[in-house]
Amino acid sequence: MKKAISFLLAGVMAASLTACSGSVKETSPAKQEDTKAAEQTSESKGSGEKVEISFLVTKPEIVPQFEETFKRYTESHPNVTITAIPLSGQTIYEKLTSLYASGNAPTITMVGGPEFTSFKDNFLDITDTDFAKKVYSWAQDKTKSDGKVLAVPTTAEGIGIMYNKKVIEAATGKEFDPSSIKSRKDFAQLLEEISKTEYAPVQITNKDWLLGSHLTSVLYGAVSKNYDERQAVIEACRKGEYNFADSQVFNNWMDTFDLLMKYNKYAKSPLANAYEDDQLTMASDEVAFWPIGNYIYPNIVDINPDAQVGLMPYPMGDDESAVGNKEIVLSYSMFAIDAKQSKPEQQAAAIDFFNWLVTSKEGQDSYVNTLMFVPIFEGFEIQPANPVAKQIVSYMEQGNTLERMSDYFPAGVMNQFGATMQQYLDGKITRADVANQFKDKWVEFSKK
Repeated sequence: MKKAISFLLAGVMAASLTACSGSVKETSPAKQEDTKAAEQTSESKGSGEKVEISFLVTKPEIVPQFEETFKRYTESHPNVTITAIPLSGQTIYEKLTSLYASGNAPTITMVGGPEFTSFKDNFLDITDTDFAKKVYSWAQDKTKSDGKVLAVPTTAEGIGIMYNKKVIEAATGKEFDPSSIKSRKDFAQLLEEISKTEYAPVQITNKDWLLGSHLTSVLYGAVSKNYDERQAVIEACRKGEYNFADSQVFNNWMDTFDLLMKYNKYAKSPLANAYEDDQLTMASDEVAFWPIGNYIYPNIVDINPDAQVGLMPYPMGDDESAVGNKEIVLSYSMFAIDAKQSKPEQQAAAIDFFNWLVTSKEGQDSYVNTLMFVPIFEGFEIQPANPVAKQIVSYMEQGNTLERMSDYFPAGVMNQFGATMQQYLDGKITRADVANQFKDKWVEFSKK
């Protein structure tokens, strides 16, 4: 890990820093000749016939930023039209299954680990593209199948607890340093202090993807700092052999969730708040802490350019040495191009868009300053200016990261875990029920 991080940072500093396959309806696979033709014509720079491509943006909160990026690209490539496809309340798996079955697969899609595994046979081999060759080596493994690169990471993302520095300091009258929270005990004391003021200590977003994927990645990532030991737990879960109820890490994770629930701004109606309202509340300096990822930062500063927010770990124990107390989850979703239902000229336009985004100065500016992504590609000349991006680089530099373990979940189970946590959040089930449902759903969905 240290070697990987050192490699990353060397590149970043040199460049000035820097989310069951089922049966789906498919058209004929793209021929190798078509793929080569797509790559050869990808440097058209806007000349030629009109091309329309679609982009399934699976992070609803940054659709506007993507649309702004598309607009900037098409200004210099007027023959290309890029249309964003929203999830519209569906999961990524559901949306892709529906689109492929109807013959309307998106030209480009964002996928997480489970969806990549399920749909990889539909994705274009982009091994020889310029943008794919710039992915840092440590981030390449999950994007490959049979030695071929079928996707590229979107950005280095951090998942933990967002804090509002302005709120915390107004409530306590003291300067806030996130590194001062070394354990759950420290966190609990601070939440209690804030609860006696006009500010809300915590808000919990009730979305199933947050509860069932992002926060559960903290749980499985904190099992061990050792990759093989984490994989052993995942395998035990698949076989129904992992006893959650007796797991110290599970109970630590639940203890912290109980603490968050205790001070939740929406405790009386925990399933009533909307994700959009949560963004407004944090940006409006009303709440101190929010379990979430740095991907929400663009929305926060769009609402309030003067917002002072950052990202800290999800505390995993009263003992300072507990894995998770000083680590954030480091994750990335992926971009993939359709190989089955897209025409060669659409594939070519998609390749050219990513070459522009990753290798041109204008594209890099959009990547860093519009999408507010943390570069996961070598050779970036544009430095991230936002403080949360810099924090993520710092966590990586110090080796204080956990792997996003939801990438190893069976497709569809994330939402089941999320539904379980929604029931718990709403007081409908007990911790023992959570343990049992997690165990049962692992087995059920691993068999699909």
